[in-house]
Amino acid sequence: MIDEVRATFAALREVGGPAPGALTVRSPDVGPPGVLLGLDDEMRSHLLISSDEPPPESPVAAVSLGLRPLTVAAVAPVTYLDVACLTTALAEVFDHLIVAIFDRLTAAPDAPARAVAAVLEEWRRLLVGPGPGPSRDRLVSIFGELLVMLDVVRADPSHRIDAWVGPHRGRHDVRRGSDAVEVKTTRAHTARVVTVHGEDQLLEPEGGSLYLHLVRLEEVPGSGRSVPNLVDELIAAGASAHDVYQSVEAAGLAPADYPAAGRLRLDVRERLTVPVDDATPRIVPASFTGGVKPAGVIDLTYRVDLDHCLERSLSEESYGELVARLAVAPA
Repeated sequence: MIDEVRATFAALREVGGPAPGALTVRSPDVGPPGVLLGLDDEMRSHLLISSDEPPPESPVAAVSLGLRPLTVAAVAPVTYLDVACLTTALAEVFDHLIVAIFDRLTAAPDAPARAVAAVLEEWRRLLVGPGPGPSRDRLVSIFGELLVMLDVVRADPSHRIDAWVGPHRGRHDVRRGSDAVEVKTTRAHTARVVTVHGEDQLLEPEGGSLYLHLVRLEEVPGSGRSVPNLVDELIAAGASAHDVYQSVEAAGLAPADYPAAGRLRLDVRERLTVPVDDATPRIVPASFTGGVKPAGVIDLTYRVDLDHCLERSLSEESYGELVARLAVAPA
């Protein structure tokens, strides 16, 4: 969906700016009925939604809300709710905001003003980055988790992302029912060494099964995919834009930081999944006398070489069966 929004704005920019005070508009190929995208004489982005409801006050300084009558294709004037991005530097982020509004309008088509106000309230904090943005290592980690969630969403008829529990303080990255997956990423060229945090990260759910999914990545400037690309793919696969943006933000990437994050481009070199059990190199509570860490040890980080587990890695068919279990809620 984001690609169609950007293509529409690109087409508008080719036309050039309108006369002062006017808009150049075009209907996008996606989104609910009655919406237009536009550019003003300062080349600022606008989302226009057919509505004559009084606009709410915008909670975001960089986004204005108002009513604008427009005559399109020489038909009678129509009143639109005009959502305008006042800062061209935020144009890329505004594209994502439009997708989030489209998602909300689909659920509440009869209340556009309230839908826009609700999305802006949620995005008030997200439209301003909380700091310098996530590190490269954090982006790489999010990238790996999103790859697994793409598999899950594409296998789920409801296209949910609620199995992605890691950003919301889940013990493992992905879990549904008794199955859990811990995702580890590496940019090493050949090594399959991963870092484990704590004595319970590789502890399977009680009565359930745990799998470790390794994603080996290579940074490829000018090629590959970025975290924002995977966000777009998740939404295109049917996941709720609202849920995706909220979970990615909880994972450490605010929408305001998407433009910078988009500059880190990655190719997938390898993916493999191994079951985690007593045959897996790991440290768990049972590794300690009495089932607890020694007194005075407050943290534990260690590294595991997955080359010792290669013969136990899941086949493509077995991985597909795992994804199917993660995609469908238990009866």
